[in-house]
Amino acid sequence: MKKTALIFIVAFCFSIFLAQPQPASARMKFISFGTGSPAGTYYFLGAGFASIINKQVPGVRVTAESTAASLENATLISRGKMDMGLAAMGTLTKLKARGVDVSSLKLIAIGHTSDTHWIVRKDSPIKTIADFKGKRIGVGPAGSGTLKLFSQEALEKGWGLTFDDFKPKYISFSEIITGIRDNTIDAGNISAGMPVAAIMELARDIPLRLIETSDADYERLHKGNPIFQLKVIPAKTYKGIDQDVQTYSLPQMWLCSASMSEELVYQIVKAVYDNDKQRNAIHPMAKMYTVENAFFGSQSVPTNFHPGAIKYYKEKGVWKTKGKK
Repeated sequence: MKKTALIFIVAFCFSIFLAQPQPASARMKFISFGTGSPAGTYYFLGAGFASIINKQVPGVRVTAESTAASLENATLISRGKMDMGLAAMGTLTKLKARGVDVSSLKLIAIGHTSDTHWIVRKDSPIKTIADFKGKRIGVGPAGSGTLKLFSQEALEKGWGLTFDDFKPKYISFSEIITGIRDNTIDAGNISAGMPVAAIMELARDIPLRLIETSDADYERLHKGNPIFQLKVIPAKTYKGIDQDVQTYSLPQMWLCSASMSEELVYQIVKAVYDNDKQRNAIHPMAKMYTVENAFFGSQSVPTNFHPGAIKYYKEKGVWKTKGKK
């Protein structure tokens, strides 16, 4: 009888423990948001979106993580190591070509553009991208869209250059800024939505130039890969650059894991898009995250929109099917 009573007491106490409210941390849903270098637009946008979501969606804690950007973000999401992230158009096509099952990633939206800034000191002998031969060129960090798309692929398609033609430096945006300032590299590529704060700061310290993409260069580039779009960086965007500079850009994707629930993604999209004043205050490129821009170029992305995003777009009356067969 004593043994039976002891078992009953233990069972009763255990049931009382289970009935107690769990700590807030136990009920919190933690979400990782892949961005990019702290010097780039991805990081500003990701951190800003995370702040809005954390304020507007109960029980959710989003953390913006600095990464090597596009390719790393998409790869981590596909492996279940990250929940959401930003990536350049064309990133999933490259992953799919490597045999990655990109259906494990879903689109939330198409948003801002990443604009190519080939930076040199004002007194540099480099006048065009063709002058990169034999020079020290910062092409972006390993695993980044800047490296794979904006540097490697673009230089090959538009100018017929490979990394064998110059000395590539696989360095981050902040390291490119330091390299230009210290004159340890001859040119560097920062592909991010303009204006880029790090470039603005550098332009206040030393005289700079941005290398222009000519009409002929762009025609070759666009023919080689139509995902590249023409972009003009207006005069006065950066100190000392007094004329418009023609360059190339790519639309950017907001991606998430297919395993995220429909309701959670719906609440996240609603938080960011319905709070436009908070969103637009993050960065000038945040203003491009509108329901009107959400589908731009999505036909070329080899995956579908997440059901939670579709629910939001249908609610707003703007959902468009991608026309996939």
